[in-house]
Amino acid sequence: MKTVPADHYARSGERWALGGELVYGPIAAELVGTSPHPLASRIVLDAGAGTGAASAALRRRRARPVAVDLSAGMLAWHAASRPPCAVADVRALPLATGSVDDAVAAFVLNHLTDPEAGLAELARVIRPGGALLAAVFGNDSQSDARDRIDAAATAAGWQVPDWYRQMKTAAAPILGTAAAMAAAARAAGFTAVEAEERQLDVGVTQPGQLVRYRLSHPVFADWLDMMGPQGSQAFAVRAEQAVGGAMAPFRPGVVFLRALVPDAG
Repeated sequence: MKTVPADHYARSGERWALGGELVYGPIAAELVGTSPHPLASRIVLDAGAGTGAASAALRRRRARPVAVDLSAGMLAWHAASRPPCAVADVRALPLATGSVDDAVAAFVLNHLTDPEAGLAELARVIRPGGALLAAVFGNDSQSDARDRIDAAATAAGWQVPDWYRQMKTAAAPILGTAAAMAAAARAAGFTAVEAEERQLDVGVTQPGQLVRYRLSHPVFADWLDMMGPQGSQAFAVRAEQAVGGAMAPFRPGVVFLRALVPDAG
């Protein structure tokens, strides 16, 4: 029996929606745009939906998204205006075989030490001929400006949570290259596999934007909550100063996957 990961994102919905989606929103739009066929009227699973960046991108293309995420707190953000959803592990989806036309998995497979299990489960629920569109950060994705925010937080007393350190060392690197992503998709039974890694201009060009994005991450949630609103705002100002005024545009390296479930026959 698989161990269900703890919900480290439980209290991060609002921060993620207001800060994280500065980066994840443009990436989700780019990912959805790689679909090999029109998505209008198709039922598309948004796996690891978070606060809904990919679901919103799917709706703009007139798809019919359904969402799953391990975090009830993330799914609760503006739940009344979002697609039908369920709390679930991507490795054990509460869906019948072949019940969705396509699936999007944006920044969820990188949380797994066994991503092949997540890919195989996605292959199970997608109808024959349907597409999987997935994305993770590349192993070579770096940002000096982002690192200066983390350094300022460390100097102010923040400590990297053990769960995040473990994820970054044991899980995230597994699919962090195009070759590894493609190989894993083929091993899970997908065909017409295409994977590429490229830097993406997400429109984050100001220190304040980058600080909002970075501090929205759940790794900072307990620390920011402990400081309270005034302390959090004061640190955000210091973090902007640490980034400096002449910031290069934030362009994360992303591994994109496009693959198909083989046609029946």
